[in-house]
Amino acid sequence: MCIRDRSAIGGHFMFDDDQETPNTLTATFEFDEGGKKCTMVFEVRHWISNHEAGISEKRGGEGKVYPNTIGNVFYGSRGYMAIDGYRSYKTWLGEKQEPGPSATGDGDHFANFITAVRSRKRRDLAAEIEEGAASTVLIHLANLSYRLGRTIRFDPVTWSCTGDEEATAQFMRNYRAPFIVPKLA
Repeated sequence: MCIRDRSAIGGHFMFDDDQETPNTLTATFEFDEGGKKCTMVFEVRHWISNHEAGISEKRGGEGKVYPNTIGNVFYGSRGYMAIDGYRSYKTWLGEKQEPGPSATGDGDHFANFITAVRSRKRRDLAAEIEEGAASTVLIHLANLSYRLGRTIRFDPVTWSCTGDEEATAQFMRNYRAPFIVPKLA
């Protein structure tokens, strides 16, 4: 599958600080799957989401629904997926929005990474680094499109932004020593 085009719009609306990523973002991705175009829309709303799709319908001590929540809803051509609290997800599929796959887990990716760094044992990782990179490339491209203020095209074979040296340079950062990955023979 090839990511053809990617566009994002959003902003930094919640806090007056120096973060570089938007806390509200809508990104549209177009894929080319064997000559057929597929589209995915990804949206992040920081603390200003309603409780659509069952996101954070948790209740406080007095039984009140928490007024603010972080919402992640993925819309696709065959349905949508809501992620609640980064530990569970639910999907709804088809025209009738029937419940699809869902899961709840206790996985803490941050803690797993720290554990693996401390132990220096590759087997302690929950997933290989390539899987982590592949799972985050879309949001990195969304942030890049937001920062540059334009649509970008991405080539997953070369991990570069087609015809856009500025976007490729920002996507592929040069890290300073000693924070570099050694080349493997």
